[in-house]
Amino acid sequence: MLSVTARKVRGQTAERSSIDVGRRYTGYLISYPVVGRGMVIFRDPHGHRVITTPVKRVLGEPEGQMLYVETENSVYRIEIHGEPIFPMTRPLVDEAASG
Repeated sequence: MLSVTARKVRGQTAERSSIDVGRRYTGYLISYPVVGRGMVIFRDPHGHRVITTPVKRVLGEPEGQMLYVETENSVYRIEIHGEPIFPMTRPLVDEAASG
């Protein structure tokens, strides 16, 4: 689990308004974003959370302090604060795709 601040840097398509662009979400990321799954950021102990549409791609290095996560509707800049509180599962690299 990582303490993070996510900022939406790009919103939905031109057909829809991008009201939430620039909005910050501070909370805990339970696992690294995985392509094809929604990203979840827990915002407080009362169960408030941000759930995104499925992730299309992740830019940055898992050991770095900054990630960019593109979902079907938006792009988020994720700032990582400190070290993981609990060990996080890293996405597995598909060996068939790399060879």
